[in-house]
Amino acid sequence: MTAVPEPQSIADYVADGARIAALLLIWGVIAAFFSYGVTELTSSFERVFTQLGELLIVVGFLNALLYMLYRTVDYWHETA
Repeated sequence: MTAVPEPQSIADYVADGARIAALLLIWGVIAAFFSYGVTELTSSFERVFTQLGELLIVVGFLNALLYMLYRTVDYWHETA
């Protein structure tokens, strides 16, 4: 059984948190553009663009989750 790895510096955790926040912000802006911006320009595909915006919100959260899982695996492989 392997020992628990040494913790990283606070700056590393803050940088990872900033990256996750940036991912969520970027996907949120894209989703808001489709949910609110594009739907104001055209009314013929309003429902489609609103659903696309909602889908992009989910994709953004899944992207952030995937990044956290990647960093977790990377953290544990550093000690191996």
